[in-house]
Amino acid sequence: MVSRRNFFSIATIMAIIFFLFQFTNIALEAWNNYDANRYAVDIHNLKDRGMAYLAGLHGDTGENSWGEPRGTVVFVGEAGSPMEATVKNWATYTKRAMGTSRDLEEWVGAPELLVVDAALRGDWQVLSGRLTEYTAAGVNVVFGSLPDVGQIAACQELRDLLGIEEVRGENAAVAGLHLYRGFLLGGEVIYQGKDQAEDLRRQDMDLSFPWYILSAGTKTYMKGIPEDGSLRPEEHPAVIWRRSAEPGYVFAVNGSYLEDAAGLGILSAIAAESRSYSVYPVVNAQGMVAASFPSLAMENSQELLRRYSRSMRGLFQDILWPDLAGVYQKSHMGLTCMMAPELDYSDSAKPDQALFISYMKSINALSAEAGLTGQRVSDTDMADKLASDFAFLEAAKLEYQFTAFYGGELPEKEVMDALGWEGLSSLRTVVSAYTGGSEVIGWQSERVTRQTAIADGLDHTFMGDLRVRALETALGYNSVLVDAGRVVWPSPEDSSWEVLSERLASDIAPYRELFGAFDAATASQCDQRIRDMLALDFTESIEGQQLTLRTAGTDGPVWFILRTANATVEKVEGGSFRRIEAGAFLIQADQEEIVVTLRGQV
Repeated sequence: MVSRRNFFSIATIMAIIFFLFQFTNIALEAWNNYDANRYAVDIHNLKDRGMAYLAGLHGDTGENSWGEPRGTVVFVGEAGSPMEATVKNWATYTKRAMGTSRDLEEWVGAPELLVVDAALRGDWQVLSGRLTEYTAAGVNVVFGSLPDVGQIAACQELRDLLGIEEVRGENAAVAGLHLYRGFLLGGEVIYQGKDQAEDLRRQDMDLSFPWYILSAGTKTYMKGIPEDGSLRPEEHPAVIWRRSAEPGYVFAVNGSYLEDAAGLGILSAIAAESRSYSVYPVVNAQGMVAASFPSLAMENSQELLRRYSRSMRGLFQDILWPDLAGVYQKSHMGLTCMMAPELDYSDSAKPDQALFISYMKSINALSAEAGLTGQRVSDTDMADKLASDFAFLEAAKLEYQFTAFYGGELPEKEVMDALGWEGLSSLRTVVSAYTGGSEVIGWQSERVTRQTAIADGLDHTFMGDLRVRALETALGYNSVLVDAGRVVWPSPEDSSWEVLSERLASDIAPYRELFGAFDAATASQCDQRIRDMLALDFTESIEGQQLTLRTAGTDGPVWFILRTANATVEKVEGGSFRRIEAGAFLIQADQEEIVVTLRGQV
């Protein structure tokens, strides 16, 4: 039997605990400023397109802010080609000067890199001799794609230049691809499924290409894995390699990788492999974008009840939100929820105000960001969609200023129409889905940036993984798309969320370990870093064990990747550093001039 004194003590303790829990909830509610966007500023006070360095502009003197010559990359091939665009974007991001020529004989000078397209016209015996003269002068030559296999087989000078000992066949059908450690960030990886089902789902890389056996004095970075397991490693068909042609190098890419965003990372890796060290600016941002999440209207109920035994509201609250929040908290990525008040504007279902407020509080409590999506499933004009969305916001009495907008794969005109909407005057960045090309960050308009969600979190393929590793290498940047629209408005062939969520969790998990040195960032935080990186100019010099970096054009911290084969970073004066992996470091510059002290051979 409990005495009165013990009963009183127990009751007092329970009352105190109840009060503490209630007080905590009240405090959290009071401090949750969900109705104010911390990233909303006057965009006229942000760095704009006019402050950014753009390679290849007419009138560019080829000098940096200190009057010094920029490193130069020259593209020899067809102007306006996808490969030229990749080279130009890479030059812009790395602050190099850019030149383009249709004819190798037209270019005079000694660029840092000379990127050659296989479509180059002319006699390859003569062209090979000219390129050999460049390598003898210390120029690094990059074959962004290779000439026809017949031309290579017929021209000994071209084979010698490329380091090809034997043309084994016109077409090698391989089982997968092997990317070696030390080229792209992220280490070694084999792009081959564990079983046929995984190969069918994930294998989207080119597994058929000419079969070249390399000669001595070459270094292989990526190769094919033949279906014949008895072949020796040196007999495997080469995909990316380097031939030493001292004092220069010849790099070769056997495929169309330089026409993709992956080409940015390949060029950064090539630049690092062509000298004892390489340093270049990066964005340093890792984000996850949940598109059409949450949706606030009770739509597509019949299909969702059939698939999940839940309405749209129940699906989001009971399944999608807990799973997404769990993946986010384990991912080391910033989260941006691109909300969809409605997806079908042609039906009678309207968004729920109470649900909207609840999600805004939850998003803010996770330190995530709320944006607005431009997606919809009905044939509704963008102006009508936005009019409906902002009428709903006004009725909810929430004057939230959106700074991020998801454009998905919308036509350019629709995105620009949204930018002109009065209610989106605080918009500072547009997130797009990756549909090809190499301009993954840039400008949507003079004052609004564009960033690309480069990885599909619900359908992560082998090429998608290569692209992520390449863009981490080139820009320290990754943005993973989770398109909730596919879940709530599924096509007949779409998998259930149970399957998709398992893929999402398992595909994102490795990136935390591989790229944990980079910062998590929401879309608007990434916008600020994109602006700073594009406006940045820098110069570097090395004396002994000390690397000096000077920056201009930005007043905040900026980041660089330093890659060096035989040295490590000991300390940074005027900034800080983190180790990404062996031979790669993330350098943060807090001052206009920093000094990086290295240990080991530079």
